[in-house]
Amino acid sequence: MPAAPVPARARARTAGTDPHHRDVLVLAPMGLEWRAVRRALADAGDPAPLVRCGISLRRWEPPPPPLPALITCGLAGGLRPDLRPGTVVVADSVAFEDGEPVVCDPGLVAALVAGARACGREPVVGPVLTARRLVVGGARRVWAERGFVAAEMETALLASSGAPLASIRVIIDAPAAEVSERWNSPGRAALDPRRWREAMWLAARAPRYSRLAARCLAEGLTTAVG
Repeated sequence: MPAAPVPARARARTAGTDPHHRDVLVLAPMGLEWRAVRRALADAGDPAPLVRCGISLRRWEPPPPPLPALITCGLAGGLRPDLRPGTVVVADSVAFEDGEPVVCDPGLVAALVAGARACGREPVVGPVLTARRLVVGGARRVWAERGFVAAEMETALLASSGAPLASIRVIIDAPAAEVSERWNSPGRAALDPRRWREAMWLAARAPRYSRLAARCLAEGLTTAVG
């Protein structure tokens, strides 16, 4: 995979202890996801460090090396037509649209699978695409045919750090009921009356699915470091 620079454009919003205190660092892209993970970790009594990294890591300033294992947690777009919204996905590898797959840390993958099962969910384990923009329309079918199960915008960006990687996501939209590509600019989309129906179901699903991803993560971290 071509080496990709890790963005360092803004100060990290951090919760928990110093990242070097633990062997994992959790990254949640949006505030909604960050708050869900923070709450789940607190409920589990787990002080794992957490940062709000921003979509495409726009908010993340990485700590100095050596980095701990990096785990992303949040929402994703489904690529396969058989995977419904609410499906838990654990990445076994991640890749850019024009890159080679990077294998996720097997121990963390196993821990996240165990965490999802502890929450009563059987996760789908498979390759996850890190895209530059929302994947919609026929592009979902193309990437599904290449073996990818879901798409997000962060995890493969971390590959150049050299740290062990893992990711747990919950599918928020799927090929049969997808958001418009106009949500690449959320502010504009929210002002477009044609997008208000989508906005309503996103507002209903996103908090619930963020909490689910966070609970599975917290259970998984108990397995990984307990």
